[in-house]
Amino acid sequence: MSPSRVSSRLSAVTVLSSAHGRQRRAERLIDKRDLKAAVKHGKKAMSYNQRGELNYKYTFADVIYITDLTSRREITAWAVPGAGLDAAKHPISAAMKKEHNEAHRCIKADKSSWTSHTVIIVDQSGSMRKTDVEGGATRSDAVWLTLAIDFVAKKIESGQATSKDVVSIVAMGTSHTVLVETMPHDWILFNKAIDLLRSQSPSFDGNYLPSLDAAEELLLANTYGNCALDLLFFSDGKPSDQIPQKFVSHHDTGRAHIVLVGARIDRLASRFGRRLSVTAVGFAGPSEDFSVLQKLAERPAQFGSHGRFIAAQLNAEALGAAFDSAISSSLQTKSELTAIGGTSRRIVRDVKRKARDTVGQDIEPNDNWFVYRGKSWRNGERLRYDVKGRKWEPMPPLNSDATGVALEVSFFGEGAERLVREFREIGSDGRFTGERLVAKESRFQMDVGYTDRRDIINFHKTFCDTQHRAQRLAKVFNSRLKQLPGYDERTTPLISFLECSVYVVGDRNLGTMSSLVEKQLDPSKYKKWNDNQGGVDGRDSVDHLTFGGMGLGAITEIDDEDEDSEEDDDDSGIDVEESISIEDIPQAFSHFTYRYTHRRFLVCDLQGVLSDSPPMFELTDPVIHFRSRHRRRGKFGRTDHGMDGIVDFFRTHECGPLCRMLNRRWVRRVGAQQRSSHLDGLEEAVSNLTL
Repeated sequence: MSPSRVSSRLSAVTVLSSAHGRQRRAERLIDKRDLKAAVKHGKKAMSYNQRGELNYKYTFADVIYITDLTSRREITAWAVPGAGLDAAKHPISAAMKKEHNEAHRCIKADKSSWTSHTVIIVDQSGSMRKTDVEGGATRSDAVWLTLAIDFVAKKIESGQATSKDVVSIVAMGTSHTVLVETMPHDWILFNKAIDLLRSQSPSFDGNYLPSLDAAEELLLANTYGNCALDLLFFSDGKPSDQIPQKFVSHHDTGRAHIVLVGARIDRLASRFGRRLSVTAVGFAGPSEDFSVLQKLAERPAQFGSHGRFIAAQLNAEALGAAFDSAISSSLQTKSELTAIGGTSRRIVRDVKRKARDTVGQDIEPNDNWFVYRGKSWRNGERLRYDVKGRKWEPMPPLNSDATGVALEVSFFGEGAERLVREFREIGSDGRFTGERLVAKESRFQMDVGYTDRRDIINFHKTFCDTQHRAQRLAKVFNSRLKQLPGYDERTTPLISFLECSVYVVGDRNLGTMSSLVEKQLDPSKYKKWNDNQGGVDGRDSVDHLTFGGMGLGAITEIDDEDEDSEEDDDDSGIDVEESISIEDIPQAFSHFTYRYTHRRFLVCDLQGVLSDSPPMFELTDPVIHFRSRHRRRGKFGRTDHGMDGIVDFFRTHECGPLCRMLNRRWVRRVGAQQRSSHLDGLEEAVSNLTL
């Protein structure tokens, strides 16, 4: 048939456009002529809308059109799933199929064998049909294809996933559909993801709550403490869930959604703590409201879980970055659960957790506290580790009127190695006395079985040794910082690590309790400035200090490694102002420890609170990476990664003005002459750093 005759026949087809239909066609790059062609030539079938009303569905040229029963009024249209994007499936041999079936059998029979479980929620509401992704793809197709290539295939090809890594996938719509349930991470899973790309058809609402309930049920199917858990949530908009009547009078819709979604996340995060990572991805334009999705990602941190929100901005590269982030979190968690020097996995203790924002609410012991008084306290003691003498020293309680101690039942903090809960000394009146404290214990089941008193106490020795050495290096760093031109004690924070001691008490019913105890830092202000994998926080800080040019006289600089330079008497000193971010100070400290110790030690994983008066970084739980000639790891505990840890730090570290100033000796001019002394005696401030 000639084109003119086709055009003539189409002109006889009249379809009335609705505002909704025009908007959907514009979003999905569909022309009205295509709609007319579909009504004339397409495949016709009955279809029901969300309210159960009957319509007609026409499929033609990779596009689906919905009209009313007269076929004359347009309702909506969208591209056939997978019409714009596709990928070839991976060939599956008989051996691969057999291996998959065996892995699936093992997953069902032995849940302790799982190394990870990733649950992925993919929004399949009607807006995911929009054809506005870079390259002309629908949002849904972009997510499915990226999931297949950048998550499933990438982890297989890099060796980051094995058949002991388990994946589940949930489609989020008006309700939820479990599309993949606890499937081994292999090429058959990849092919399944391609099938979903080709078959999934987004429609109707996107209700968060049913999908989160399904994810919770899937994650709770395996509660073994040696399995890393990940929840990935992809959505292109805010929730469509109906608000229960009891919430209507108390919250607006947005706030009610946050409360309801938060309750689901709280249940998961309090159950799994640091083993759980939550990545929430907003896949839409910058004008979309993702406040609920952001809260979903923020809430896990209250219980020690990892949480991150990513705005993917409608391009495949950003989606790939979201999957990369999830992969990185999973690998870190699996690394923490693996015994040092081997492949066996450690089991995290099953404990009660509470939100950080509930800390400090009790004013006296209650049913939420273990209390040690009377004989339990008289048989107990407080000990401090003497690093120089390599022995434990008995110490009196922190408060002279203390007649016992109390330990909160629930934990509110969780690091790579330790759990944290509230701890208080008790006065003669039975109430708390003295400052707020915290007790730190091992995360892992293998460490709570000690019965010998010496083993119980010495478990904390490495931590005390590490923190004490870090504090001695901090004293030298602070001395150097104070020597810099423009240093102002009112505005320049110094570095300090908390003092720690060990409390040991016994009770006939509660058993022996041993906890490393230190001052409690404000949980609401607690943060990390760098971590143990090279991560850096605070680069975009707007709080700055100014060094140099502050009326302290002309200052000349001498490089530490070139003290005898003939240019010592040159007048080219720094007398211009250097703008330094306050949050650069912890980064500069880590670099300083490496250089000062002649590249043998590096202190990092700096975390704690930035206090105001006096300005001070109060830090705890540091990591020391020790550079061994034999490339040993673990001299300072499991977190000591040796040279690998040092390399990770410098892989991301960017020296700023403060690093450069600290790595020079500063000399104050006296008239035309310079004093020859350069911070005399500071090198002796840290002695006995040898192992």
